[in-house]
Amino acid sequence: MKKTDKIDTLTLLSLKRKEIVEAKAKQFLGNLKDTSVFRKLRREVARLSTSLTKSK
Repeated sequence: MKKTDKIDTLTLLSLKRKEIVEAKAKQFLGNLKDTSVFRKLRREVARLSTSLTKSK
C-alpha cells in the first residue's frame, strides 16, 4: 500500500468513527429510526482497519 493510500484509509477510518458517534447521538435524541446504520458503519470500520493491518 502506498503512503497516500494509507493516509486516505486513515482519514476514511476517522470519518466513519465520527459517523458512528453522530449516529449514537441521533439515536439518543430519538431522531434515528434506522438502527442498521450502526452495523454498516462498524463493518466499514472493521474493513478499513483490516486493510491497514494487512498492509504492514
